[in-house]
Amino acid sequence: MQPSRPPMGQGHAQARTQSAGAAEALAGRASTLLQRILDVEHTLSAQEWWMLGRVMREAGVLAEVISLLAVARGELDDVLAQFFGRPRSLGDAGDVLPASPPRASDPEWVRANRDQATELLRMAAMALPPMRQYAQMLREGAERLNMPMAAIDAFGIVADRLGEAYETIATPPS
Repeated sequence: MQPSRPPMGQGHAQARTQSAGAAEALAGRASTLLQRILDVEHTLSAQEWWMLGRVMREAGVLAEVISLLAVARGELDDVLAQFFGRPRSLGDAGDVLPASPPRASDPEWVRANRDQATELLRMAAMALPPMRQYAQMLREGAERLNMPMAAIDAFGIVADRLGEAYETIATPPS
C-alpha cells in the first residue's frame, strides 16, 4: 500500500507556513542582535569621545567604533522594518553626556578618561566577535530563505561593520 499524499495545494500551503515561521524566527534573532548593538553602543557612548580624540588616541578609537556600530544598527533596523514589518527602533543609542572641555594639561583628568576609554575598548573587544558571528549567521539564514538580495546584503553590511569595529580596536591608528 502506498503512503497517502496530501491533497494538491496542501503541501504548498504547509511549505509557506514553515517558511513564514523560519522568517519570523530570523526576524526575532535579528531583533536580538539589534538590541545587543544598541546596548553596546549605549555603554560606549558614555560621553562624546570624538571631542576627546585629539587629546587621547583611545578616545578617537572609541568614537570610530561607536560610528561603525551606528551604521550596523541602522542597517539592521532597516532590514527589520522593510522585510519583516517590524517598527523602527528609537534611533540612537540614548543620551550622551556632553563632554567636558578637554583638559590636556591636567594629568589626573587625562588618566581618568584614558582608563575609562581603555576599559570600554576591552569590553567592546570581547563583545564584537560573537556579534559579528551572529550577524553572519543571520545573513546565511536570509540566503536559505531566499530573501531579496537587499536583505541579504544588509545582513552582510552589519557583519562587515561589526568586523571593522573589532579591527579598529585590534589595530588602532598610530
